[in-house]
Amino acid sequence: MSESIEKNKRQELYLELKQLDEEIKKLNTHLETVDEQVSELNSNKIILNKFSELKSGDELRVPLSSGVYIKAELKDNKKLLVNVGSNVAVEKTPHEIIEILDGQLTELISYRENLVLQMKQLIAKIEEIQKHFE
Repeated sequence: MSESIEKNKRQELYLELKQLDEEIKKLNTHLETVDEQVSELNSNKIILNKFSELKSGDELRVPLSSGVYIKAELKDNKKLLVNVGSNVAVEKTPHEIIEILDGQLTELISYRENLVLQMKQLIAKIEEIQKHFE
């Protein structure tokens, strides 16, 4: 009887291990997505900083479609149009946009830290369960 209980307990632990492994995989996918978003926001900040250094009259290549560009002359580098949804755009300075991006980065980094903490907790549970199989 005791052997049967032990076998059932081991099966339950094994199923829990599989479930925890799946949760870690999901969290890892979320982490990868967050890392990509952080990288994109950092790239956008670099682009905006470089854009701020341009002068009126500088020549730009503006994309029309994938791999197709048109030459254009910069008229104003002080105000940019930012899409805020529903086909509505508002004027912002590059500095204002960088501040918005910094806020988004702060939120994403906090979310990322939370994901990492969750992963560490799951790993600790897995390690605890694995002790029963040693």
